[in-house]
Amino acid sequence: MPFRFNHSLLIILLFKLFLATPAAKAQILNIERARVERDDTINYFTGKGGLNFSMFNRNAGKNNPNNFLQLTLTGDVAFITAKHSYLLLNYYNYLLINYDNREQRNTIASNGYSHLRVNFYRKRKLSYELFTQFQADLARGLERRVLTGGGLRYALLRREKATIFAGTGLMHEHERWNDPEQEGAKRVSDLPKSTNYLSLKAKLTEQVETNSIAYYQTGYDKSIDRFRNRVSGDVGLNVKLSDHVSLRTNFSCTYEDRPIIPITRFIYAITNGIQVGL
Repeated sequence: MPFRFNHSLLIILLFKLFLATPAAKAQILNIERARVERDDTINYFTGKGGLNFSMFNRNAGKNNPNNFLQLTLTGDVAFITAKHSYLLLNYYNYLLINYDNREQRNTIASNGYSHLRVNFYRKRKLSYELFTQFQADLARGLERRVLTGGGLRYALLRREKATIFAGTGLMHEHERWNDPEQEGAKRVSDLPKSTNYLSLKAKLTEQVETNSIAYYQTGYDKSIDRFRNRVSGDVGLNVKLSDHVSLRTNFSCTYEDRPIIPITRFIYAITNGIQVGL
């Protein structure tokens, strides 16, 4: 069959390239986005990845322009078997200002995570999970957060258009922070914690889908004789405008009642955009 040039395909590709700009991403891990509910009995890999790079300058004086460099990497991989699933989720964002001026070199934001999760007997109503994660957020002073744990995952609802899961487990969390009130001071925390989540995936209409997850994590810190509590959530809404174009809105937030160092307790991110697919 002879090849025919598709003008509409070219327009979609150009539009996609035009929209491929870096976006800020909160440090809330929505593990449900990478899960696959296909019931195949054949082992298979699936995944997605992305790379965004931008470089620009803004004038901050006649002979003193501010230069910006930003690099964002994403990569999610899943290996699905008849009984189990293996997820590897990765995100890294790096923003540098005045990168060509050695005297004013200053990293404004560098954050990311790598998360590995195994779900044993994924098709059962009650299944089991093991996970480990490395995370850093230098803009907030978090040098590293390393956690390892496991737990139970229970299917509250599993339908063609909607799924609801609840998870509970135990983990060990190691954190290392830079104290903003004392130059060069470090704060280290090692806590066993309870980790719990509730997730929802739903197809509300033929055009509208939602994907959300809420976490509650807590652990007793002997150094202050109190519990440290963390609540976080991620809610996404996808509105399909056509076979190739969708509107995407996402809200994520985190609240910590007793942070290790004096930082903003409540942080959030709202993103809106257009997703173009072929």
